Amino acid sequence: MYKFIKKLGGDNNRDKKNNNGYHHVEKEESIKIYKDIEKNRQYIQKRFFNCFDLVIREVSLFGSEDKRALIVYLEEMSEKKIVEDDLVSKLTAPINYNHQIDEDEVELVKYNLGINDGQIHKEFKQTVSAILSGNPVIFISGIEISFEINLNTLSGRSISEPPMEVVRRGPREGFTESIMTNISLIRKRIRNCNLKAEKFEIGKKTNTEVVMVYLSGEADKKIVYTLKEKLENIKIESALDSNYISECIANQPKTMYPIVFKTEKPDIACAKILEGRIIIIVDGSPVVLSVPALFVEFLQSSEDYYIKYYSATLNRYVRYLSLIITVEFPALYVALTTFHQELIPSRLLLSLIGARTNVPFPQFFETLFMLVAFEIMREAGTRVSKTIGPTISVIGALILGDAAVRSGIVGNPTVVIVSLTAMTKFVIPAFELEHPIIYMRLFLLALSGCLGLVGLTCGILIIGSRLVSIRSFGVPYMFPVCPFNINSEKDVALRAPMSELKNTQRVLDLKVKKHYL
Repeated sequence: MYKFIKKLGGDNNRDKKNNNGYHHVEKEESIKIYKDIEKNRQYIQKRFFNCFDLVIREVSLFGSEDKRALIVYLEEMSEKKIVEDDLVSKLTAPINYNHQIDEDEVELVKYNLGINDGQIHKEFKQTVSAILSGNPVIFISGIEISFEINLNTLSGRSISEPPMEVVRRGPREGFTESIMTNISLIRKRIRNCNLKAEKFEIGKKTNTEVVMVYLSGEADKKIVYTLKEKLENIKIESALDSNYISECIANQPKTMYPIVFKTEKPDIACAKILEGRIIIIVDGSPVVLSVPALFVEFLQSSEDYYIKYYSATLNRYVRYLSLIITVEFPALYVALTTFHQELIPSRLLLSLIGARTNVPFPQFFETLFMLVAFEIMREAGTRVSKTIGPTISVIGALILGDAAVRSGIVGNPTVVIVSLTAMTKFVIPAFELEHPIIYMRLFLLALSGCLGLVGLTCGILIIGSRLVSIRSFGVPYMFPVCPFNINSEKDVALRAPMSELKNTQRVLDLKVKKHYL
């Protein structure tokens, strides 16, 4: 569609300028900064053609009439009062210096404005990137470098509790859309020099900053190298959210199961880092990624480690049971009522027959209709205003269920089964498992409606074989269940006391790493 629109509009990348004044630069050129300040001005104006918010201000350097300086920044991205107080006033204040030596001028600017060597650029590519990041840039006549001033004042969302990961016990902080804020939230909890943060720029048009964070000595070197290579080789036009990166680095992108863990809570991200995971932070997204990911992680909650271990263990068993119910219960109900009525107790069977006396549809279509209706109401509740969303979901469920039973479209037992199935799905803490659960549920329902318990058994075997075949950056997805590892079961089958978790909280022990990676 994009290529068709370009062709329809007669766009040609080789044409730099047309009759309407449209100016387009397709490729960033590595051009060195000129000594002539006017050439620098012309190049910046060319790069930011038709950008009304570009500000270019010329001042006298340190009160000298012979030396001029250009201050370039984007309005609103750099506050005018801060530019005046912290930049212009210091840059124009008269001082005694030898203006014939360029090296002295560089040192004077660095000293008076507090600039480090990393903020000095020799090419326009880094200079333009600094301006687009919201930092003013200074050009000085006779010097072939530019100075970047860190005065970014972009407004951002304050730190608050993530709405998708609410806990009753534990930290309430959540990541924001600012990448530097997110990194600081991690470093505040892990005060270790071995905490490494490597930066990448991804997206040909957006140049989005992406940071890979890991703990040297804990993260596997092979996984670190593999992930770094994947990030460097990503070739996409834009990266507006962390999911862009997630789909690009996934070694099995077509699988419906999440093989990259996502979170909005700094405490969870820090726990993953300490366990040997690698965290990926994307500028503009409050959701950070963690690799490698295991299936059992999506059934665990950060609250498990903030309450007593016996309470956490009970909560985990409730989640495991809820996963089984929400995936298999509708299929089991259809298989029993359609093909295996002899397995149902007599009294219960008579009650089911009486409830379905006036229902004209087979049990399979009846259950499928209710499941689809529930998913429609759930999706509708998420798309409307927060004030009326829950009301629509509750009222819609009550009215639809009652009306369907009264009109004889569905029976009361089916409503009970679907309601229990829907309710147990919300027990799973990870949002990423929501849609895989729906697919697995419908898959088993179709097999059960055709083959009964034989179909249900075959479907469970197919799903199980698929899960054990998945790898997340070389790590078995179902570890430590398959392959079985007794040491890691202390944090899977149950939540052992913290004193016992001290040496078993790692993703993989050394023997498993050596064998599988």
